[in-house]
Amino acid sequence: MFLKTQINIKLYYLLNCFAITISKSAVAPPAWADPKLNPCATQPRGWQLLYWPPDGQCYKIYQIGYPCPEGMELTPTAISSNSSLKHIMAECKCPPKTAEYPDDNRCYKLFTNGPCGKGQYFAPDKNIELAKHNRRWGKCKSLDNCQNSNELFWPQDNKCYLYLSQGPCPKGQLLTIGPDDISTCKCNHKREMRKYWSNGNGCYEHFTKGPCKENGHLFLPNQSCGCHSLLPHYYNETRMCYEIGTIGPCNAGEQFLLDYNKKSATCQCKKGHIRYEKDLNCYRPYTQGPCNHGYILINKTTCIEQPCKKGYLYFPINKSCYRIGSRGPCKKNHIVSFDFRTRPSIDGISYNGVCGCSQLGDNHECLERKETICNSNNNMVLFNNQCFKIYSQSPCPSGAWLVIQRQSKASDFLPHEGVCECMPGYKETILNNSEKEEIKCNGPTVALAEFLNRQSRTVSNFQI
Repeated sequence: MFLKTQINIKLYYLLNCFAITISKSAVAPPAWADPKLNPCATQPRGWQLLYWPPDGQCYKIYQIGYPCPEGMELTPTAISSNSSLKHIMAECKCPPKTAEYPDDNRCYKLFTNGPCGKGQYFAPDKNIELAKHNRRWGKCKSLDNCQNSNELFWPQDNKCYLYLSQGPCPKGQLLTIGPDDISTCKCNHKREMRKYWSNGNGCYEHFTKGPCKENGHLFLPNQSCGCHSLLPHYYNETRMCYEIGTIGPCNAGEQFLLDYNKKSATCQCKKGHIRYEKDLNCYRPYTQGPCNHGYILINKTTCIEQPCKKGYLYFPINKSCYRIGSRGPCKKNHIVSFDFRTRPSIDGISYNGVCGCSQLGDNHECLERKETICNSNNNMVLFNNQCFKIYSQSPCPSGAWLVIQRQSKASDFLPHEGVCECMPGYKETILNNSEKEEIKCNGPTVALAEFLNRQSRTVSNFQI
């Protein structure tokens, strides 16, 4: 069914392209529609046919299977001579999103287990010579291990994402473990996913906008859309709830982030931004920001004239300019580079210089320590030496969620520790056993239950 759909899409595209060639003489028809290049073009609907040399017959373009081997499709290929196009004929290649495995010359879907062993996935092989019929080739690669056991490796971009988060998945699906331990995007109402199921509308993370259509409502752990003033996502000025970590009700340069002292989210400057005292807006330093043309912002009160000439970047540590690509003030095997954390289209052009790895340097000396997701993301906390999303239920008992544990000022730059705490409206009971103290969260109050789920009027109907 998948292959048939692919063929229909391609034929629809070709049909539209051919229609355009009729209505707009400036657009040339596809080469295989020329009878001089493709003998099959003289037949009815010949622009959809390709000549197959082994038997001298015409076959439909992009069809799967015969005369090609099973799983391959018929595609046009150009034969040229003396820099001019001689003729067009058919060639068998793997369909899109698949690649050919050299060991058996069969096509397998990329980023699946394919022909590979356990713990491996089938990936594009860019090392095989492109001259080899210009085909797509694949090879078996080992799955990487994520630093955090609560994350899954996504082979399409070689990154790790939190289990049961949207991650790289399309809206309505969450990241989970698929066949052969390869991560996949999925949605159903079975097992662990049932808590994230939205009555046929897809699967969503809790306390995100999810399937909710009403402004200021979030997808709650009881699979309903709602908002309540007891939630840290609640914003008093608008009386609405917003996702933590998004722009929410905030201005440009700000994010709706948790205030650890207030235990609620407020509008704060994005990471790497500062609040300018004269207009109280947030800007990235060493960009023009609120300053006049030819000036840059260096702190929350001061604009200075752009100190560096073209091709040079500014290093605040010694208030000097260095040429891009030079060693400058950087250590061995590092060079002066742009600050790629700045997005010019949003933040403006940055004149801040940073030390980046030199391609000529020794890889072992040049590798820079990467921050863990708990260090770099204000929405993450450590719990039992693992990283979890703030206000997720994942590691906590039913009726509880993960909140920030109070820390001293000295630990402000360390990953925040999380503790399980009963959700708003739940009554906490302390359970003592021989090993450790545990909490039990009894059902929410009727008032909160009615607000979070208007169709539920009893405590028994509000389950998390």
